[in-house]
Amino acid sequence: MTTSTAPALRGSGKINGVFFNAAGDVAAVASTFALLAHPRARAAYGGRTLRYRVALYRRDSLVPFAAFDDLHYPVNDVAFHPAGTTVAIGGGSYDGGYLFEGELIVWDWRETHGVQLYNQVPEVVRCHYNAAGDQIEAWVRPWDDGDDACDAFDALFRVQAPAPCPGSQALNLHMEAAPSVPAELRAQALRAPDIQELEARLQAWFGVARWTHRGAILDVAWLDHDRYAAVHQGCQLEVYHRNGDRLATHTGAGHGVEIITSGKQVLAHVVESGPAGQIVGRQDARLYTYTGAGADANAYTSTGTGTIANADTNAGLPLTRAYDGEFTFSATQQGRILGRQNRVTAQPGQARDVLLDLATGVEHRPDLGHYDCFNHYLRIRHAPYLFLLQGTPASSHERKTLCVVQPDGAVRRLWPVLKASNDAASHAMELCGAYVDDALGPGLVIGGKHYSPNVRAPYAGFIYRKPLDRDRELWRRPIPASPSAIVHMPALNLIAAAFLDGSLQLIDAQTGVLRRYARVRVDGLPTLIFAMDADAQSLVVGTVDGTIKVLEAGQLGGAPADAAQAKRQASDQAGFDSGADADANGYALGTASVINLD
Repeated sequence: MTTSTAPALRGSGKINGVFFNAAGDVAAVASTFALLAHPRARAAYGGRTLRYRVALYRRDSLVPFAAFDDLHYPVNDVAFHPAGTTVAIGGGSYDGGYLFEGELIVWDWRETHGVQLYNQVPEVVRCHYNAAGDQIEAWVRPWDDGDDACDAFDALFRVQAPAPCPGSQALNLHMEAAPSVPAELRAQALRAPDIQELEARLQAWFGVARWTHRGAILDVAWLDHDRYAAVHQGCQLEVYHRNGDRLATHTGAGHGVEIITSGKQVLAHVVESGPAGQIVGRQDARLYTYTGAGADANAYTSTGTGTIANADTNAGLPLTRAYDGEFTFSATQQGRILGRQNRVTAQPGQARDVLLDLATGVEHRPDLGHYDCFNHYLRIRHAPYLFLLQGTPASSHERKTLCVVQPDGAVRRLWPVLKASNDAASHAMELCGAYVDDALGPGLVIGGKHYSPNVRAPYAGFIYRKPLDRDRELWRRPIPASPSAIVHMPALNLIAAAFLDGSLQLIDAQTGVLRRYARVRVDGLPTLIFAMDADAQSLVVGTVDGTIKVLEAGQLGGAPADAAQAKRQASDQAGFDSGADADANGYALGTASVINLD
């Protein structure tokens, strides 16, 4: 039995702008998608392709009919052409140190790509077409904050350019003679939009009294063959049937960021931020144990807001442990839990990790070395050992080594993540991994990013498999972006790896051969998988736009089904291995398939 919920606005992230065309029959929604930084002791951004979006809607559907994702900055304004199918998109932000960076793009919604109006432009605050539609005027910030930051943050200038035609080239912007925007107009242009006001206006336009907000799915985990759990910013823990029916929602202070499965026990890692501006000394890592008590529909009541809330928020999810600081947790199948504390946000000398035995309740607080969110995250699930990464020495973030934490807290060092060399690429970042135990023996699959001091250098990453008992790669592949999740599917002999460019790879666990390379879509639009877990024959995935989907073996298509598919997969493999007819990341051109999560 499930409780019905309000509809959801599809295809958008956190709304930060709503705009309508002159006829009032098309709405443009500007939104931002969450970064992969859950819990706050993890961060991965390398190669990411979906951050900001402008989605277009008509009144009769909460699914967009077109969307534009090729944006590098938050969107401040969208202007519709008075008669055609183009929109001008203006955006930008302050870099926090000196520059107001921005972009002004003209996009025809019948096309995939847009046109940059200027080669370089500071932050665009407002933009609009003239009545004829052949000129675009933009109100922009200064190039930089200059000597007087207060004046710079209040200043806007007017610039104009012809609306681009097919084949138009981006213009150089000269602001020396640009007139300033009058103070009475400037104040309104600089006013930050009220999100509640924007949503109310959009709901009224659609004729919807309310809708649900789920946000990015931060973690998913199978509870048994028929049920899985998920966490996001709107709950502490939710439980679903594999057919998609929601069975239970637990709410309360804070929200869930990780699901910890250890033997028969399931815990939700819940965070609750302290007061704004407070960096340390907050209680923001809590472990709640899922008991399943009251998990039938009779224990839940409708809140009237489109979600299901437990009548007693502690029923079925009692608080087990609470810690100050930012943590990420991993667990063994035998009931041991390791929590690594982020040293960057902790007071010097105060950070301690957590080593907890669920069966006995015994807890230790060892110091297992430096941990920061870009360098030391690994979180291996469904393994008989507690793994962690240590620098060399343990107080460092460099020359990282895979280690096992013994029950008494002793650390056994296994092998280096990357071979030490004299170049920056031997420094591994933004890591993710999975435990594997099959005919080749126990080992780990680890994916990550080769560090580069040049922030504009093309992304370079790796995924490989090594046995636990020796420093030897059984196979290695390049990857297009940092991995968001990696899981082993033993029954299918597959490694499923999701990446921040919106792709999902299915890799033969023993040979490293690519079985499928797919782009992931929801409602025909790109999305990113943030979380995955595998059972015998299927994957449950959670995305940045709030979609949760169970993918069965047939939908994954990890083994060639016919000669044509086998040929495409052989082409994929050739693109990786030889680089012939491949894109910049080594993928064979034109061979990617699509996995739809609708």
